[in-house]
Amino acid sequence: MSKGNPKTANLVIEWSPKGVTTFDAVTRSSQHFESAQAAAATTGSREVVAAVSRRAVFVRTTRVPDAAISDVRLVLSMKLGDLFPLAASDLAYDFVLTDDVDGEGRLAIVVAMAAQDLRRLHEEFKAAGYKVAQVIPSAFGSVALAESLSRSAGAVVTRETDGIGIDIIEGKQLRYSRLSTNTANPTAEVCRTYTVAGLATAEVIASGGLKFADADVTTPQGTLEALISSPHGLPTVNLEVPEAVALRAKKAHDRRQAMALFTFAAALGLAGFTYFDYSSKVAAVEAAKAKEKTQVAKLTKEQKKQQDALSMLVSPQTVGKLIGDRKLALTPNDGTSDDAESAIDLGFKYGQKFSDIVTVVVNNVPAGVWLNGISLERGKRLVLRGTAKTNEQISAFARSLSTQDPNTEVPRLRDVRLEFTNNGSIEQTPIVQFTVSAFPVGNVPLSDPSKVKQK
Repeated sequence: MSKGNPKTANLVIEWSPKGVTTFDAVTRSSQHFESAQAAAATTGSREVVAAVSRRAVFVRTTRVPDAAISDVRLVLSMKLGDLFPLAASDLAYDFVLTDDVDGEGRLAIVVAMAAQDLRRLHEEFKAAGYKVAQVIPSAFGSVALAESLSRSAGAVVTRETDGIGIDIIEGKQLRYSRLSTNTANPTAEVCRTYTVAGLATAEVIASGGLKFADADVTTPQGTLEALISSPHGLPTVNLEVPEAVALRAKKAHDRRQAMALFTFAAALGLAGFTYFDYSSKVAAVEAAKAKEKTQVAKLTKEQKKQQDALSMLVSPQTVGKLIGDRKLALTPNDGTSDDAESAIDLGFKYGQKFSDIVTVVVNNVPAGVWLNGISLERGKRLVLRGTAKTNEQISAFARSLSTQDPNTEVPRLRDVRLEFTNNGSIEQTPIVQFTVSAFPVGNVPLSDPSKVKQK
């Protein structure tokens, strides 16, 4: 079994709708109680690991894409209805990825239980004063037990209050688990479990001192004891109610959004600083121009005086020539023009904010369409990448981007184009990857393309 979470509690409580069984790692004792509150009267209220009995939990295996955890979770969310007898909205589930990878993908061990049972577990433990650190199937204790016996495969048989639990271990991983009420013939139930799991039979391990003739190995250690005492710690599996998962996802989304807003604000601040610095330099140029104009006016006045003096001494033709030469010398040439001022206006007085454009795009995303990326730069086209279930949904999205803003009665985006589509599938579910581009109205470049020199 792969390394898991470090142990945070020394008391494990196996929960089932018919009662609880405790194992205290300090006293090395195990007891059965009718309820969690009855157990708390003996053990005291403290932090515990909640182990779900085999009666209340499902264990299945399936192949998933060899991808990131978040992508695997998305794929599994669409396959839950095929793996378990309950609707996905009624399940609390988690999974473990194994090292078994082939052409069909990576093997995943998926565990699930009814969400209403998990809510009941939390209510009973909270009423008893217990703080639940983790909720895992008790069948994972069989993996730790087999590893403590240096077995990588086998069927671990455990006595429970209402039957016998049978856990199939293969490659140091839990592959199947069930509870059988046929306590008279454990061997037949083990064979039936191997058949259902689709695996070849291996050794039979009787845990907790359980006695039956066909067991290959008998150990006094129970699966709860092995689970809490494993040197590798607890498995990483943790069953959570759907609303807790949704709340954690919302908090993560809010953190990402806050970070994006912070980054955007920092970018705006940098742009403002750049604009202020540029404005200061423009003001300095204007001050230099005003000073030069003052000097020119002073020289012009002096020229007029000299002209009057010359008119008394030389002919009008000579005076005209001298005046013309002096005008050429006094003509300022600072390299500035109205074109430069227009360029400044184009660079800093744009039509729409980036945040407004992103808001328009998000508000026009229809159901069945997911955006994976947004690319937007000054003077360039807006590029949107995403995934949809059908091509019709993509067309509807493109049309919605071309509509007018009801507040201003003008389009916010122009020249909307569908650049790319690619049909694919995720675990037999068809999808369409697409790229849509558009030009935000008012998103002008810093340079005027009409004045670029043609070679």
